[in-house]
Order: sequence, then C-alpha cells, then structure tokens
Amino acid sequence: MKKIIVFYGNYGSGKTELSLNVALNLAKQYSDVSLVDLDIVNPYFRSSEHTAKLKERGIRVIAPVYANTAVDLPSLPPDIYTAFQGGHAVFDCGGDPVGAAALGSLKTQFDANRDQTEVLFVVNTNRPFQGDAQQLADSFSRIQHSARLNADGFVLNTNLGSGTVGNELEEGLSIVLELSEQTKIPIRYISGTKQALERFDSLHAGLPAKRITLDIFTRPEWL
Repeated sequence: MKKIIVFYGNYGSGKTELSLNVALNLAKQYSDVSLVDLDIVNPYFRSSEHTAKLKERGIRVIAPVYANTAVDLPSLPPDIYTAFQGGHAVFDCGGDPVGAAALGSLKTQFDANRDQTEVLFVVNTNRPFQGDAQQLADSFSRIQHSARLNADGFVLNTNLGSGTVGNELEEGLSIVLELSEQTKIPIRYISGTKQALERFDSLHAGLPAKRITLDIFTRPEWL
C-alpha cells in the first residue's frame, strides 16, 4: 500500500472496518500514522468512535469538528491538511455521493500527492445498491464523480456482519469481477475475517489480489 490510502464506497460496505484495521497494521511498522475520519454522514460507525484504542497504538485521529456530538455539521477539521505532510494516512470516507463530497474538497491536496495515494472502492454485495454489477457501476460512477478522485482498485469485502459464515466472498466475487471488467479497474484487495479468507482461498488461492485480514471492531453493542 502507498503512504496515503483512501477508502470510499456505498453505505455499509465496510470502509470503517477496513480503515481501522489498515491503520492499526501500519502502526506496527511506522511511527507516524494518521486516521482521517471523513464520515460526516453516518453517526453510528465512525472511525473516531475508536479514538482511545487508536491513540494507544500511537495513531493520530483527525475527525470532523463536530463528530460524536449532538451537532452534525459537515465541517472538516483544520488540521486535516497535516495528513498530507509525511507519514502514512488512512482516509475513511462517508458512504454514497454525499459522504464522498468531503474528498472532493481536498482535490488540490490529493492531486499534489497522487503518486503516493491509493484510492480504493469498497464493495459488499450484501448491502443495498451493491447486489449486481449494474447497480454497483451506477453507484460507483456517482461516488467517484462526487469524490473528484478516481479509484485505483476495488476491495471485495462481501460479508453479512455478525452472520458471516465464510462463503460470502465467494458469492460476491462474480459481481465484482463483472464490475472490474466493465470499468477496467482491477480488484486489488480481498478482505475479511481469517475464517472468511481461509474459506475463500480454498477455492481462489491464485486470484492476484492482496488479502487483508480483518479483526472486527465496529460491531454495535446490541449484536
């Protein structure tokens, strides 16, 4: 992965889980890691909800000014620009075009650091508007346009939350392969729990995409 990693996609695709895991893994290798929480839409699954755990690992959390308060205004933090100044940074972006718009406001900074940036569209085919290749292509086009930042690759992250049994990645693969063929954008990563990846690799070990093993942090208390 490059120094700046951006996760965007539809609501419920798993961007926050990926962002947390990637940031924590980077912190095992590097001393200067930031997690930028750009989710100005969804109040329930935000990276900044895990600030204490992240700070324990030496990760700097940059969140919207009013994140985790009763006021949810789309105001970007003034220190967000420091994420582009050395070190590694993971951007967790809000779902759908409205959430991706925060990225668009940072176009100048991303353009200046494009060769050091990897932009990834996260797909969970068990979530709304992601159940077939055409739906995905339509939402992908809208989100990418809103973000003003073209994707370098897809992340296959199909799961059923706490009900995941391990074969969901296999079920989502054909849809994402079709999306990849339509857009000419590769599948760069397959992500899931250790159990899910083991199941997937028993069938597709030769698929040329890197694996990201996920620990689950964002499960709400009622599950």
